[in-house]
Amino acid sequence: MSDNLLKNASASGVYHLATTQQVTIETAARHANLCVLKADIAKQASTQDVLLQLGTALGFPDWYGANFDALFDCLTDADWHPAKGHVLFINGITRLRASQPADFATLIEVLQAAAEDRRQTNAPFWVLIDAPARGVPTLAEA
Repeated sequence: MSDNLLKNASASGVYHLATTQQVTIETAARHANLCVLKADIAKQASTQDVLLQLGTALGFPDWYGANFDALFDCLTDADWHPAKGHVLFINGITRLRASQPADFATLIEVLQAAAEDRRQTNAPFWVLIDAPARGVPTLAEA
């Protein structure tokens, strides 16, 4: 994958990416000097557990309330992991999709809204999930 694509804020967003392709994308992201963060969701995680695990893995501040509004606020906060751009790998959310489909859909909406907000500030913000989801394209360049 071209690290130039990863630097392109207008192309960034939420994408499905198979775990087998993550090393290639991570290498390109680091080559592009983007902040790379990873969240691996534990098995059988409730929605609350998923939000807590995301907060811990992504290094959110102490005030993070582990709810969808707080997730959006942290992801769009300019002081959270200051960088030229971000690439987030989120693995293991297929279990949430199976057990809590409505909350899974809300999580995707929040991630997409955060990506859109970051695009408005011309900051590359890539969220790469290991679960195919309605409305989430597969990253074609992988």
